[in-house]
Amino acid sequence: MSEMTEQEMMNNAFVEQICSSDGKGASIAFELRGTQIHVSIFPSNGSSTKDNRHLKSEDRPLQDHLIDSLSRDSSGRPYGEHNVPQDEVLGAILKAGKPLFSQLTPKTPTYETPTLHQVLFAEILYFRLEGDSEPASVVPIEYEEAYNIGFFNRDTGQDFEEDLDLCGHLPRYAPEDIVVKQVFMKGIKYVTAAVQVDGRDMFCKALGEPRQLRGCPEARELECLGKMLRAFPQQSSIRVPQLLGYVHDKDTKRILGFLRQWIPGRNLGDIYLASIATETKQKWISQTRESVQLLHEQGLVWGDAKPYNVVIDERDDAWLIDFGGGFTAGWVDSQLVETIEGDEKALDRIAEFLGGNDDVVLIL
Repeated sequence: MSEMTEQEMMNNAFVEQICSSDGKGASIAFELRGTQIHVSIFPSNGSSTKDNRHLKSEDRPLQDHLIDSLSRDSSGRPYGEHNVPQDEVLGAILKAGKPLFSQLTPKTPTYETPTLHQVLFAEILYFRLEGDSEPASVVPIEYEEAYNIGFFNRDTGQDFEEDLDLCGHLPRYAPEDIVVKQVFMKGIKYVTAAVQVDGRDMFCKALGEPRQLRGCPEARELECLGKMLRAFPQQSSIRVPQLLGYVHDKDTKRILGFLRQWIPGRNLGDIYLASIATETKQKWISQTRESVQLLHEQGLVWGDAKPYNVVIDERDDAWLIDFGGGFTAGWVDSQLVETIEGDEKALDRIAEFLGGNDDVVLIL
């Protein structure tokens, strides 16, 4: 089989995860011909890219330029001189790795529905970008040498699951017992997917290591769903998905993620609103406000409030989803992140969006 050209690699590469920090490094994980690849990018001076940010991109070391292109400040703007498209960064990585990546043999497709274990623990090839000389290249590295592995290797301690305040009456399932129907997001030992458990459709967020949960959005969402289940045990009292169970390691029994109710429907951010009746849009904002108010009365905060975190179900009712916190620029101000006031301001923006305000720009 002939080697792939750079364009063929671009057409066959799918970015799964980007990690970055304030100039201290970055990584990009992608799938190419069925193989998962993780490329780490470290600053040229070994510590930070800040010292040469005043230079034009063409005068900077490639790795420093790419790190800042992938990094964002608190307002969502890139640290680099220009907003470099993700495809341009991926293209630079693929060009540097062409001697290795172009020889990858396509994996034989399987028509069996995979388990969560197969998706979560797929084999990953690790590389480091070398950009100090021309042409740039990538070199194989071990898992322990990869960027941001400190995040994956954090020690949570035995008491961490007590901090999660788990609902003891809910069932727990091993990844081997969960069937993946559709993957929505996948990264290094991370997956968000529509799944089936014992014949029932559910939504799942899971990580490959228990220690990954500490301090991450999935832990916040897991806790919030548990608190909402206690506050609203009757499904009809609020339109938020019910927590149905947990994902745990088959051997250690440590928690890896959660399973919640699957809400069939459409994402509000993807709906062509011009064809929707005014009365229906008014109902959606009213239902969204009502659900958020009920949360606030229980001391709970939605968090990353925006149209993409509202699902319109098959009965045209609005449901809140995604309680992982954080914020999206343009919907919640960074200083109001995970606050009641932040939720309220975002609700006003959602109402403007549904009302046809052209100044409201959708951001994922």
